Amino acid sequence: MRGVSKTLIAAIAALLLAMGLVACGGGDDSSSTATDAAAQVQAEGKPSEGGSSEDNGDSGGESGSSNNVDDQSGDSGGGSAQFKTKGGDNSVQEFGEEADADELDAAAETLHGFLDARAAGDWEAACSYISKSVTESFEKLAAQAEKIEDLTCDGLLENLTNPVAMQALQDEAEKANVGSLRIEDESAFIIYTGVDGTVLAMPMANEDGTWKVAALAGTPLS
Repeated sequence: MRGVSKTLIAAIAALLLAMGLVACGGGDDSSSTATDAAAQVQAEGKPSEGGSSEDNGDSGGESGSSNNVDDQSGDSGGGSAQFKTKGGDNSVQEFGEEADADELDAAAETLHGFLDARAAGDWEAACSYISKSVTESFEKLAAQAEKIEDLTCDGLLENLTNPVAMQALQDEAEKANVGSLRIEDESAFIIYTGVDGTVLAMPMANEDGTWKVAALAGTPLS
């Protein structure tokens, strides 16, 4: 899972820089600082890393209804095989095993809930879908930033989300189409397509039987 780690660290680092949570002043290397901060989030809040298992016949929708989500969700399902790239880094697509329909439905509901709440500016609701460990790491990092008074999760999301980005968040929430959930123990990646067909992966964590998003944004897989 070394490739997954680097991908997620880069994504979180970029997110922290964009949100102003990492200082970039002085002569410091800002990208290095961001990566260090992202590594801290990963260490404290990211689902535990595990090696990818053999495919074990996972065919991404060719093995019956186990890869199909509830029709009411509007998600297409189909499994992770559809997102694999020949000769590319498929570590997320091959992580763990393909989840069954019930697990996929539950994780998809969480993802949609998070994206919808964020797009609506309902920050308290959005935070309810974020894993506790990530929320705590997020708040600790924010405490190191200047000019941030409200260090609660919902306060941070509200104050650090650029109003100009709201339309993009609404578009993402509307277009999100879940295709797969790769699960290993209490950790998982939900793979979905977003605006313009971009394929993204959102790390997920199972907390007391409930799936939570384990990052503040999906990571592009291509």
